[in-house]
Amino acid sequence: MGARSAASQALRTCAAALAVLFAAPPAHADWRADIGTFRIGIVAEPGGGNTVPGLARLTDAYTNALGMKVEFVVARDYAALIEAQASGRIQYAVYSALAYATASERCGCVEPLVAPAT
Repeated sequence: MGARSAASQALRTCAAALAVLFAAPPAHADWRADIGTFRIGIVAEPGGGNTVPGLARLTDAYTNALGMKVEFVVARDYAALIEAQASGRIQYAVYSALAYATASERCGCVEPLVAPAT
């Protein structure tokens, strides 16, 4: 899979996972006000710096769907993404299976929204 395909797949995975997350009614009615800005972390393509194709459209779509400000935080690698979640700078991240396991071990600050079917 090419770098562009991997980034495209990551964005589709993020979109699907967040759709599942926000389809259920919130446990706390004022969660949007409590969060303020919902920050989603993703990893940039190798050599892509902090740009991700289509990110502006995805940001607009989530801002409209959630009725709150959404920002994407683009990390240079999974280690930086894990650090951002462990420190509370992001609320959600798109991880590979290995990165998810590493984040779970490091901080216990992740929960799966979807899991692969066997």
